[in-house]
Amino acid sequence: MRVAILGASGKTGRYLVAALCAAEYETVALGRCAERLAAVDGRAEKRLADIEDPAGLQAALADASHVVSLAHARFAQQILAALPTRCERVVLTGSTRRFTALPDPAADAVRAGEAAFRASGRPGVMLHPSMIYGAPDDRNVNRMLRLLRRWPRFLPILLPLPDGGRHKVQPVFVDDVVAAFVAALTRPEAPGEPIVLAGPEAISYARMIRACGAALDRRIHVLPAPVGLLVGIARCARGLGLAVPFDAAELRRAAEDKRFDIAPMATRLGIAPRAFETGLAEKIARGWG
Repeated sequence: MRVAILGASGKTGRYLVAALCAAEYETVALGRCAERLAAVDGRAEKRLADIEDPAGLQAALADASHVVSLAHARFAQQILAALPTRCERVVLTGSTRRFTALPDPAADAVRAGEAAFRASGRPGVMLHPSMIYGAPDDRNVNRMLRLLRRWPRFLPILLPLPDGGRHKVQPVFVDDVVAAFVAALTRPEAPGEPIVLAGPEAISYARMIRACGAALDRRIHVLPAPVGLLVGIARCARGLGLAVPFDAAELRRAAEDKRFDIAPMATRLGIAPRAFETGLAEKIARGWG
């Protein structure tokens, strides 16, 4: 088994490379930036490759028996076209954004990538991760932890959230995502219909944010606010060049419930994801937040 990983130097890719190397699989890390690839696990072979260079990508994948792409699903067609005939399994990355009811070009791109994968007839699976947290540079949870750490301790933390943060989200810990990708490469049950990667339960945004506060011994008071008002404030602040923790599109998505069925994650990948509070505690204990 010789695994080529596209996006190997990214937020999740570098941990997947390390996990495959630790399991003693022949691992080839592919990326566009030599400097970033140099920081990837030294046990992996490293190759420069650009998804938008078809000939170069085909050459970089030529000897792979298994291929994982952590690149955006909009590149699915290019990746599928570059796979060698000897490729026994391909694992592509989608996103649970494909389930949104909001107008969203990024979600449309994921749906198109999923359709391309189905039409290709290639053996493998597309994984749709929910909000991934836990890594030192995760975007959502780190942003909240930074905000809490900067907030003066003598001031109460009053945080307006769309509809009081009652809408649901189902974040998934980075270690569980990595384990799911390894399982998608190796388990005979994995290939087939796309699989959602998410936490064990849907929790409210308010619970997620209060958990971040509790982890840093800070108490957060959530204030209900109409999403339209918050979107308007965010737009005005951006227009004035002010930094805001969430942009207008993110605020709209925060007013949409995100609940996902993770039964296939358990039955086909053998993964039992950890609760948000458990993953958050591990992240902070590692000094990653």
